[in-house]
Amino acid sequence: MSSSGDAPAGRRRMRWSSGLRIMVADTFLMGLGFYALVPLLAYHLLNDLGLTIALTGLLAGVRSASQQGMMLWSGMLADRFGHRRAICVGVLLRAAGFAAFGVVDAVPGLAVASVLAGLGGSLFHPASYALYAELTPAPLRTRAYAVREMASNASFVLGPALGGLLAATNFPALCIVASSLFLLAGAITWIGLRPDPPTAETSVRMSSLHRLRTVARDRGFRRFVVVSAFAWALFSQLYLAVPVRVGQVLPGATSLGLVYTVAAVVMVVATVPSTRLAERYLTTGRTLAVATVMLSVGLLLLGVLPGPAGVVTGVVVFTLGQVLLLPTVNGTVSRLAPPGAVASYFGANGLVLSLGGLIGNLGGGWLLDLGDDTGSWLPWTVFAGWGAAAAVAYLLVLRPSTPVRSD
Repeated sequence: MSSSGDAPAGRRRMRWSSGLRIMVADTFLMGLGFYALVPLLAYHLLNDLGLTIALTGLLAGVRSASQQGMMLWSGMLADRFGHRRAICVGVLLRAAGFAAFGVVDAVPGLAVASVLAGLGGSLFHPASYALYAELTPAPLRTRAYAVREMASNASFVLGPALGGLLAATNFPALCIVASSLFLLAGAITWIGLRPDPPTAETSVRMSSLHRLRTVARDRGFRRFVVVSAFAWALFSQLYLAVPVRVGQVLPGATSLGLVYTVAAVVMVVATVPSTRLAERYLTTGRTLAVATVMLSVGLLLLGVLPGPAGVVTGVVVFTLGQVLLLPTVNGTVSRLAPPGAVASYFGANGLVLSLGGLIGNLGGGWLLDLGDDTGSWLPWTVFAGWGAAAAVAYLLVLRPSTPVRSD
């Protein structure tokens, strides 16, 4: 057993097995396929197919609900039938959904495509995180998840450029390319991970009901994911408060794209070094508290500093908080989970975080609308207070004496 307050990986070096290399490549290919298509999908539905904004939003909601709403159950299925197998089935479903977007133009067909894409994500997401945990010693998992985030963010930088190039000439071709990238990820997962021997975690067998009870009765995990959901409400402002503020300060959609590109580059460059630095000098609770404070301070600076320099400063600080938050949350979930239920824990984590994102979107939208009437300082001040409260909650939940499982 190790304590959640320790930072045991500070001076240890990662040893990259062939399985971990496969998983990083898998993450990059799936991210490239996703970011090539999804940012342009709404434009296609609105302008090429002539759907209303309401219908376009409904289809996006169907995809999101199919993924986030099913993640706990998909995680339990992955633990039962194998994480490698769940990833491969998941990418097949998403590949079918993405390919369908290029050939169907009626709402029922688009709804089926959305469901397939969402269900695919619900299967491979928790299974993928569980495989990173299986292939990495417990003290080094946060660092492995940092590399995963770096690969995902690299795809975020390159994906929209690839999608824009293909969509400008042929949207169905873009759908086929995005689908093929997921199929390629599935192929290298199936072939590349086959030689890996079963680990202690995969050798543990328990019923799905037992896994569900284990997740539900884990008081430490429940407290952790609830606090993380509050932090996720701040993280969700990346797609709400940030574009709203950028639109107030900088003209045109191109400016927003440049701001997101800056954020993605910062994430690629800073994720691994920041995580290693935090592991060396901070406990897990303090790392998450610092990350949450940086999210809230970034939003505060974004809202109160004037001009383009204020926007860039706020986004960079917010992004640095993000690069600390994501791998540390994932590393903590992997260490809290007992053998045989890692994907189930990640599925539950994903489900609860999605509720936090919903709270952030609803509450943030209400605050931003209210700020137009009562003063532009209001939402940014509330975000700052929210982040301070979440930081204190992390320190209380992840005290150094709190035990965390270690393999």
